[in-house]
Amino acid sequence: MTGPGADARALDPRALPLAHGAVLELDADGRHRVRYRLPIPYFRFFWAPLVRRRARRVEAAADSGRPLPSDVPWWAPPVPQDARATATVACLCLIAGTAGYGGGTGGLLTQTVPYAAKVYDVGNAALGTGLAVVRVGVLVALLVGPLADRFGRRRLVIAAAVAHCLLTALLGLAPTFELYIAGHVVLRCIDTLLGIAVGILAVESVPAGNRAITLSLVYLAGGVGLALAVGSLPIAAAGRGGFAAVYLLQLLALPLIVSAARRLRESPRYVVHAGERHGYRELLRAPYAGRLALVAGAAFLAAIFFAPTAEFFTRYLDDVRHFSSLQIVIFLALTGGPASLTVVLGGRLADLRGRKRIAVPTIMIAALSFAGFFLTGPPWLWLFAFVGQVLGSLSLAASGVYTPELFPTRIRAAANTLVLAGAVVGSGAGLGAAGALAGPLGVGPAIATLAIFPLLAAALIAFRFPETRGRELEDTSGEAVPLPLETL
Repeated sequence: MTGPGADARALDPRALPLAHGAVLELDADGRHRVRYRLPIPYFRFFWAPLVRRRARRVEAAADSGRPLPSDVPWWAPPVPQDARATATVACLCLIAGTAGYGGGTGGLLTQTVPYAAKVYDVGNAALGTGLAVVRVGVLVALLVGPLADRFGRRRLVIAAAVAHCLLTALLGLAPTFELYIAGHVVLRCIDTLLGIAVGILAVESVPAGNRAITLSLVYLAGGVGLALAVGSLPIAAAGRGGFAAVYLLQLLALPLIVSAARRLRESPRYVVHAGERHGYRELLRAPYAGRLALVAGAAFLAAIFFAPTAEFFTRYLDDVRHFSSLQIVIFLALTGGPASLTVVLGGRLADLRGRKRIAVPTIMIAALSFAGFFLTGPPWLWLFAFVGQVLGSLSLAASGVYTPELFPTRIRAAANTLVLAGAVVGSGAGLGAAGALAGPLGVGPAIATLAIFPLLAAALIAFRFPETRGRELEDTSGEAVPLPLETL
């Protein structure tokens, strides 16, 4: 874009969100023109038409003498932010998307469970045990959880992302089920560290009014990776070679991670607090011990139901409802596709309306809907799956943003690790309970009986959690020195 002319004036950031260096110029023909930069790496193609349309509105308003638009459009963050924050979020979304394909809940391990059972010739009991053992990787991460507090968010994000790609590629070649599960234990440890560092770096890099929607964009990017994993199911179903191939595809992400690493910058908050003491000890004392018990307790309760729901979702459709691999892909696309958009809506609403107002009802309705999915057949299971996916996505950012918000910078990664440990203990308990009840009740009713636990988690959030919308991290965490980030 060209620089401003003699008759140019700088535009208020609210007039043209996400644009930087925006100026309104008067051309020789007497018409107004907007000049701006759009520093959004990797995803500029999505926002460029939207910003361009907004610029035309600004020009039309200036030509007619009307006030320039100042409303916040649906595609913009609630609060203006600087170019560095925007670039950081874009890089983290790219990394989250590439990692979402192979790891975490919903990635290749979850989506290829039926085909892993066939490749390694194991039954439901072995699968349930294996999935529970994989969660030990989160507990292993306890040993190295504070690394992001000690060595920096950026460094850990890059190292973990590269390690994730290399290990994922090797997992499909594992000769035995035991080695396959052992590899996933290590991968889950790496992905735990990666997820913690990405989430913390995201919320620490943006203004207070944008934290939930920023986290939701990271979740959305991870969901894109998950969608790619779902799309690979027909390949995984092709036998041993196809199963290995879907894992080897993770290597294609390495050049993208290297590119993002060059652009990614360290959290300004971490730089300020890097010299402070880091570790778990402070979390066991007031006031953080109580906060940790609340957040980890809610995560534990929710995971008892949502973990077996996620892990056995595909297998339930395959074994109980006898869906083909193509039918499963279609089902997941139709019921889960809209959820990729509502996760961003949930983040935006949490920033505008409040965390508790969004998280509590959506968690409750999502839990009841997924219970209905496991208790009914077609056509009702389509409706219940759709409602559960959509409302569950709405709750993600509204509830997930609490973990980094309630703990100070020096122990933020350590706290996030312990909260995840609580969730993984809940996941293991839920998987174990579902497996034990599956014999006498059947898989569907066994999982549905666990829906009471996320209802208790929602009650805990409603009555014991603080409202943190719009407050600086230094305020919500009780940190001594406020550090408001630059807004435009």
